[in-house]
Amino acid sequence: MSRKLKVLHCPLNNGNNAWVLSRAERKLGLASDLVIFKKHPFFEDYDRYLKIESITIPNEIKRIAFLKEALRNYDIFHFNFGQSIWDHPFWGLNHLDFPIIKKYKKKIIVTFQGDDARRKDYFLNKYGFGPYDKQDYTLLDKFFDRMRAIRIGQVEKYADKIFALNPDIMSILPKRTEFLPYSSIDVDEVKPIYPTRTSRKIKIIHAPSERIKKGTEIIVSIIKKLSLKYPLEWVLVENLPRKRAWEIYQKADIAIDQIIIGWYGAFAVEMMALGKPVIAYLRSSDIQAFVPFYKDIPIVNADPQTLEESLIMLIENYHLRNKIAKQSRKFVQKYHHPLKIAQKTKKIYEDLCAG
Repeated sequence: MSRKLKVLHCPLNNGNNAWVLSRAERKLGLASDLVIFKKHPFFEDYDRYLKIESITIPNEIKRIAFLKEALRNYDIFHFNFGQSIWDHPFWGLNHLDFPIIKKYKKKIIVTFQGDDARRKDYFLNKYGFGPYDKQDYTLLDKFFDRMRAIRIGQVEKYADKIFALNPDIMSILPKRTEFLPYSSIDVDEVKPIYPTRTSRKIKIIHAPSERIKKGTEIIVSIIKKLSLKYPLEWVLVENLPRKRAWEIYQKADIAIDQIIIGWYGAFAVEMMALGKPVIAYLRSSDIQAFVPFYKDIPIVNADPQTLEESLIMLIENYHLRNKIAKQSRKFVQKYHHPLKIAQKTKKIYEDLCAG
């Protein structure tokens, strides 16, 4: 297309994915902006922050005013975390802006990122467990599951394209949903720091966004047990400024992402970009069905039953740690490079607008 397409990423920056993708899209010639309504506790980059964090009359006026502005200024509305501009899921007012955006002949893209789609009933019925703090199914659980199902149906009705960053949610999303790798870090801006063979303790880190869903308590108990036998330095990275957390990441020998959900997160991508071996639980049925590059994933696959064995394998074998670290860096360069992902989204935007 001769005219530069204008792309709006909105309304959140979960996992830094929207920000990094929008910067890569700019490098490819798109006018791509990230406008957020609510700040993320760790990822602070955005083009505009509207500070719309509750339902009040002034905030509703802000929403509608921004929607009017966006309809004038953008061709593509790329919504992340399954949300949109005029959207109140807890009140049953889902994606009120979708029919308006379509009326103006704009294109809607929706990216699901995990908990915006995960349903507890699905996990419990299919796998017998899930990333939750209890196994009983409450009325509140039923409410949230029903709410997510309704919202997914609304997206199916109006969205021109649907993406999912997590293969574990692909089965509960519309069949036309396409898996999209994380673009949460610009690997070219990260210098790898591979594990070194020294006499110091082996530094193992874990940075949970939510302890229950990452299996943190299980991880902690296993690390405590192994610390009695091996020289380990254990660091649980929580509630730290981004800069301080990154300093800790750089000094790690082994990173543990999660051992319950079934897919790796943005933290794992960051650690692989840094050249660190990562442990995470990868559910084979999901990745084989939806991830085209699943055979190349260098992550050490471990669940609660196999985590101890996997840790011992890495702790005792420096050469293996170093080998996986270098494979991990190459993997992120090949499959998570934001420019490669932006090339894909750019083509989709252009094809939609051309049609």
